[in-house]
Amino acid sequence: MKHEMMPGDIFMIPLFLPSYQEWRGLEDLMDYRRYQFHSEDVFAFGRLIELEAGNLNLVEIFSYVGRIPNDPKILVRSGRMFAPVTVVGVFSRERWRFLFDDPNYDKWVDSDYRNISFLLHSELWKGREKIRISQQERRELKESGVCDMVVHGGVDLEVKIRSLLTERGMDLNYEQIVEERRNEYPKPRDVDKKLKEALVPFRWQGERGRYSLSLDAGTLNQDSFAKYGMLGNGYDWEKAASAFAEVYGWNSRGRFHFDCEADTFSMQSSSKKFLKEFALAFHKCVMDAGEFEELLKG
Repeated sequence: MKHEMMPGDIFMIPLFLPSYQEWRGLEDLMDYRRYQFHSEDVFAFGRLIELEAGNLNLVEIFSYVGRIPNDPKILVRSGRMFAPVTVVGVFSRERWRFLFDDPNYDKWVDSDYRNISFLLHSELWKGREKIRISQQERRELKESGVCDMVVHGGVDLEVKIRSLLTERGMDLNYEQIVEERRNEYPKPRDVDKKLKEALVPFRWQGERGRYSLSLDAGTLNQDSFAKYGMLGNGYDWEKAASAFAEVYGWNSRGRFHFDCEADTFSMQSSSKKFLKEFALAFHKCVMDAGEFEELLKG
């Protein structure tokens, strides 16, 4: 990718990257900078019309779909697949890559900028000008084909393009190709790697809105439990964690629940921040035999 994006730059849009399969997670966050796209694939293409603040960009998508051409005029002359749209974050990890630049590009002439329109709540955005409109005018504009201003990610716009191509009779064989290439795609970065290492022998698992801290019973502090007539099973670990939460005020700082079995301690929360802070503090206590025995002693 070029170091500096400029209006008029033409980019390719891959049509054979994963969308939202469970085994991929949040695909928009994947880094494709080292990924080698297949040269024989068909791609969609677009042009950067305007750079916005916050990694937002106004773009137009061309009707041409096929292999990467040598001449960008082939793309431009094909016209638009649909009206210009606003996208976010599609270039930062090179999911979409720039191919051609045009130092002579003029958005007013080349992309008819003055007639690019979006509907806002009570306004019409047209060529950057915001015009107050009535609800009746809004309905009429929408019926005429003017769309609401929506910010698209790369994944959902690719889905839209594939859907349009399918409606037009183009068979991409998308699911099969993606499955065949499953092992080629970049692996997700483990954002919790350092946390997991810091909490050993506890296990940390997390996904958006669901986080857990667990431990196999019998692997840690068995002598301390025995000293106070306890087995050191999952239920005893729950008692220890509950006592720690009570002593240090964690009960009032967030919501959590236990799901322990005889052989496993498990603590869960919907708040990553809360459980992470608790886990680090509890781990520190557990790894200090004297402090842990004081906790059990109660």
